Amino acid sequence: MQQQQQHNKMMTKPILNYFSICGRGELARLIAAAGEVEIIDKTWAPAFGEDGNWRPGYKAIGEARGFPGTMPILEQGDFAIFQAHAVESYIASISPKFQDLTPQQKAKDLMFSLIKGDINVPTENVLFKKITPEDLKPIMEKYYGIIESQMPEEGFINGLSFPTTADLAVVVICTGCMPFQAASHMAGVAFDGEKYPKTAKVVAATLNYPSVAKFLAESEHKTLKADPFGIMPEEYHK
Repeated sequence: MQQQQQHNKMMTKPILNYFSICGRGELARLIAAAGEVEIIDKTWAPAFGEDGNWRPGYKAIGEARGFPGTMPILEQGDFAIFQAHAVESYIASISPKFQDLTPQQKAKDLMFSLIKGDINVPTENVLFKKITPEDLKPIMEKYYGIIESQMPEEGFINGLSFPTTADLAVVVICTGCMPFQAASHMAGVAFDGEKYPKTAKVVAATLNYPSVAKFLAESEHKTLKADPFGIMPEEYHK
């Protein structure tokens, strides 16, 4: 009976609940795309109300499960989780593409996912005016340098023929608008591929990987680069 219930759960597509921006949900979307996991991307659109705050109503999704009123939330039948890293790791764990990753490769993926989470906090704080753009500048310069030092000379981070969570996290950090590059642009430290060439190569290779490119082309709300407040320059959207 337990095995049958597990089978039924796995036959149900995971539902990802998140705002129609990059933020804490885009990496999960990209993992699903690169990892060939079919999900239902239930975007909360528009993400913001006319007052510039989160559009009301989203808290009920988590609260109905006994969670805090936050997102992302992943649901699959009677199974549900919140917390971005839990959602990301779960989608990666059910990916047929990622089944043969070694413990070391999985650990490296987690490291970059956590770096993305570390950067999410101060960039978000700039947008919500909890810190100044000037406060963010040294933080981003530090993390860009750390990321560049960990990039391979060629190929993807885990040495495979396809991108994994690590590469996708770098894409989110270096190209995702809200809050990563939006806040970085405000601080005068938008990602510079000439300054960080190895990172730029990984980003380009990952964006051009067929399943990732397909997802981005077909994304209804263009969530990776969604810029609801018009912060980014015109060339960013080309």
